[in-house]
Amino acid sequence: MDWCPVEWPTRSQAVTTARMKQSGKKATMAGLLGILILFLMAVVALGYALWSDKIVLPDTLTRAEAFLKEMISVEIPVNLTVDGQTTVIQTKAQNVQELLAERGITIKPADQVLPAMTALLKKDMAIRVVQVEVKTVTKQVAVPFVTERIANPEMPRGFARLVKKGKPGLQKETWQIRYEDGTEVSRACVAREIIQEPVNALVQHGTLSTISRGGQPLRVSQALDMLATAYTYTGYNTASGVAPGPGVAAVDPQIIPLGTLLYVDGYGKATALDTGGDIKGNRIDLFYETRDEALQWGVRKTKVYVLE
Repeated sequence: MDWCPVEWPTRSQAVTTARMKQSGKKATMAGLLGILILFLMAVVALGYALWSDKIVLPDTLTRAEAFLKEMISVEIPVNLTVDGQTTVIQTKAQNVQELLAERGITIKPADQVLPAMTALLKKDMAIRVVQVEVKTVTKQVAVPFVTERIANPEMPRGFARLVKKGKPGLQKETWQIRYEDGTEVSRACVAREIIQEPVNALVQHGTLSTISRGGQPLRVSQALDMLATAYTYTGYNTASGVAPGPGVAAVDPQIIPLGTLLYVDGYGKATALDTGGDIKGNRIDLFYETRDEALQWGVRKTKVYVLE
């Protein structure tokens, strides 16, 4: 068996090693002591701040508190949406209010912040600032008039007469329009003021159901103001298929259905049996046996009564 010689450290080497170990222990203790002092100073500062807001803390404590916060704070990403634009931000802010202050964003009283200003920030949290603007506008609008109807028993049913014209009034309206991030989201009328009252129209309408012509009472269901012309034989039958003759009238079937019994002022009784290319709307064409009679009638306005 071979023996290896053992080299023992010299006295000087042993002293040096011992000193290095002692120096390392002192450095470690000093570091720990420094951190402990900073922690205690921060606790004292925070305790004073909570106990009374009237006590002015020494600059050393304030700096220690800030240093401690800086040591323990970590940046996190959050999604901040302002004016409809979303930005990913790295921040050390603790809550929403600190984040907005950090970004220099001023919140007006009407603005909305979601979530609340006191909400603590979390990683990838979404924060939205809705910029709200409320505008007040005024405008003038017309106020429609009402048509009042008054029965006139001396006027045939179906007739009406305008007694007084109506006139619209004028109204001032105040509107509040709400915008969120520049987009209109609602509007409401908050005040109305009548500037000029409307003037209502007055119309008389006939209720007379019986008229007398030639001493003979006639029951009517409707009365019409019409433009009347006259015609004579054309060589063709009427639209109803019967031959034309005295008492035959051509009408617009959309106004007076074929087969309706009529009384025409200035002509007498008639029956709607024919149509004509030019007979549209409130027009009627009356049959005469001779051309001279038709020409004598000419073109005139007359009242036409629809008989029951």
